[in-house]
Amino acid sequence: MTVYRHLIKTFALVILLSAGLTAGPGQTGRQEALGSLIAAERAFSRTSETKGIREAFLTWLAPDAIVFRPGPVEGRPVYEKMDPANTALLTWGPEVAEVSASGDLGYTSGPYAYRQSRDAEPASYGHYVSVWKKQADGTWKVFLDIGIRHGRPETPAAAGTVDTPAAGKNAAPLSPERLRDEERTFGARAGVIDSIAGSKGARKALSELATDDIRVYRPDRVPTVGKTAFKGLIPANAGRIDPRTQRRGSNYQVGMAGSGDLAYSYGTSLFWKDGTTSERTANLRVWRKDGSGVWKICLDIEFPIPAEAEKKD
Repeated sequence: MTVYRHLIKTFALVILLSAGLTAGPGQTGRQEALGSLIAAERAFSRTSETKGIREAFLTWLAPDAIVFRPGPVEGRPVYEKMDPANTALLTWGPEVAEVSASGDLGYTSGPYAYRQSRDAEPASYGHYVSVWKKQADGTWKVFLDIGIRHGRPETPAAAGTVDTPAAGKNAAPLSPERLRDEERTFGARAGVIDSIAGSKGARKALSELATDDIRVYRPDRVPTVGKTAFKGLIPANAGRIDPRTQRRGSNYQVGMAGSGDLAYSYGTSLFWKDGTTSERTANLRVWRKDGSGVWKICLDIEFPIPAEAEKKD
């Protein structure tokens, strides 16, 4: 793809996407937004269960939604092409949900189960991550949807229990000028992880940039919670490069809440050896500004893009 040939020359491409919305009505509004987000997630799953996967995603995806197949692509065409008669059943539920102080951006995540038909046993299990944006009419729609597969969980998630990080924290509204400045700051911050990974390894990079309650997702493993828990998911030297013959780069896009306290980055990371692309991964990261004003990763999901999938791009 042209963009990746361009990347080899420029090392990274960053596109800033402003949420374009003003901050919400304070802490009460934030709690209401969080409740409405959780309700929207559960309604999304009910739509899937009652009307099918295709109808559910076409109902709840935003017009500009992105899904990962396995790299990021336009979401709605994926489901528009799906056979309406498909009998597969996909069900899920949130175990974590967080919303910005402005109530215009949030994310949800939890376990899912996939069945070939309603009466069949689950054929696969996994965890999804969805980033939601408040639309102009006040409804929530999914902007980013991604997930991993793993084996059947030994301990099922508690029904109805949803962790809500940062729900009690306030954030002052940002003026348009402050929001633009914050977007530029965050755009640069989001690209730091690849340079740190190249010199110190991906595990060290994530440790330096993570919140204490970070959730980390990798294929074939149940997600972990906490800075020490994810170390078993990422080999110590993964991502480290020899600058004499190797390079790392990324193509990513970012977006931010109007309150400047919650943001996301997503895209692909590339690894070059002797001038040839040898590895490509897809990723989504949710970022939260901590009490000292530093952007930290509170959710990280990444998986390899197989060579066969890359050839189809």
